[in-house]
Amino acid sequence: MVKWGILGTGKIARQFAEDFRFVKDAELVAVGSRTEVSARQFAETHQIKTYHSSYEQLTLNPDIDVIYISTPHTLHRENTLLCLENNKSVLCEKPIGINVHELDELTQLAREKQLFLMEAMWTYFLPPLQRAKAWVAEGAIGEINMIKANFGFKANYDPQSRLFNPDLAGGALLDVGIYPIALSLLFSNAPIEDVQVMSSKAPTNVDITDIYQLRFSDGILADLSCSVGHSMLNDGFIYGTKGHIHIPNFWKARKAILTQYDGSEPVIFEDSRESIGYNFEADEVTRSVLAGKMESEVVPLSKSREFLSLMDKIRNDIGLVYPSEKSA
Repeated sequence: MVKWGILGTGKIARQFAEDFRFVKDAELVAVGSRTEVSARQFAETHQIKTYHSSYEQLTLNPDIDVIYISTPHTLHRENTLLCLENNKSVLCEKPIGINVHELDELTQLAREKQLFLMEAMWTYFLPPLQRAKAWVAEGAIGEINMIKANFGFKANYDPQSRLFNPDLAGGALLDVGIYPIALSLLFSNAPIEDVQVMSSKAPTNVDITDIYQLRFSDGILADLSCSVGHSMLNDGFIYGTKGHIHIPNFWKARKAILTQYDGSEPVIFEDSRESIGYNFEADEVTRSVLAGKMESEVVPLSKSREFLSLMDKIRNDIGLVYPSEKSA
């Protein structure tokens, strides 16, 4: 049995806790917040037996094996370091750091401590994405030649909010743009040869909408976009020489549709899960920790490094540097 703690009590932490009842061989035993009131309310709501009024207290709890970090982007490095330094394995919300340098620091410490570390790219574990991967492996769409994905929603502009405040590493790319990137890198393992980027910005200089097109060395093209200023369809498409796969709302997918170009009827895979889907990534962490692994085979740290390397490149191209990076 792997014992878990949650660091942070925001919306995604609440959703993760709600899904935890579906996780096998694991128990959610503690939560930590910056205030006692928040920690106690969270614990009562989710029937967690122990709560801590500081993150450090949580990491010092001897009953915990793994901590899920659900704080804002700019705290991920600091919070993950705290957990690792106190000998706790970590599942950290994405992005695991705001740049490659932060991830490299975390990776080095996790390896020195021989602790498990994974970025919470929950989409990779969803059954429709797994089914899509299987269709590709079976040759159902032939050779992949194009990937198309977007993810966007309309947010009210507030310069102090996490979406628009550069001090909080705001902007569309780090918040939702990582999802189209992750989808493209799930279906092509080849190096990226070329990146073309267009972006529009908020008055705070963070990105509101990004369009980024990739060319991989295996010939695959990717047409990707993200936004916190526009509602998008949030669908993913994988095109091949013999057919294509459509994944509606790919980031939280419950369906995948295979269309082959031989005139046959489309094949629809539907996932009737009760959970939101965060349980699947928690299952992966639990299995890995029980097996003595330090990384996931599905979302290894090298894959997270690919995500951040590309996002670093895109931010460099659009001239977006966060204040914390300037002072580093």
